[in-house]
Amino acid sequence: MIEFSTVLLGITVLFAVFLVLRSLFSVKVCALCAAVATTWIILVVLFYLGTNINLTLVGILMGGSVVGVMYLLEQKLPADFLIFKLSFFLSLVTIVYFILERSVSYRGLMVVASVWILSFVIYANRNTGKFRSIGTKIIECCKNW
Repeated sequence: MIEFSTVLLGITVLFAVFLVLRSLFSVKVCALCAAVATTWIILVVLFYLGTNINLTLVGILMGGSVVGVMYLLEQKLPADFLIFKLSFFLSLVTIVYFILERSVSYRGLMVVASVWILSFVIYANRNTGKFRSIGTKIIECCKNW
């Protein structure tokens, strides 16, 4: 089994590597995000190749990447698209779950699809009546807490 400390050291080394790459090649990437994502990708590949991997640690790292993607979306998307926050999050969690478990339940997929449909309905009607209030609350949910 790969030791916890080895994973932490790997993230640290990769962080330094990505910092150097950023400065040498003007690569626009978060060094921490790239280090964490590279680490869990390597761990998942090793897991599929038969290495005994602590999937709890991999799940924690993947969860960090999901949160990082959510922050990136919040920064890069127009404010109106933030109505899809929950949809994006559930989709990313589903992808992570699929990578680790190699399957996703039909009911889980139905929940994600239903949330996407509801988000599209809110988005399409975001400038009318009750939908304006709901859309605003979704967009503002992480700003004023």
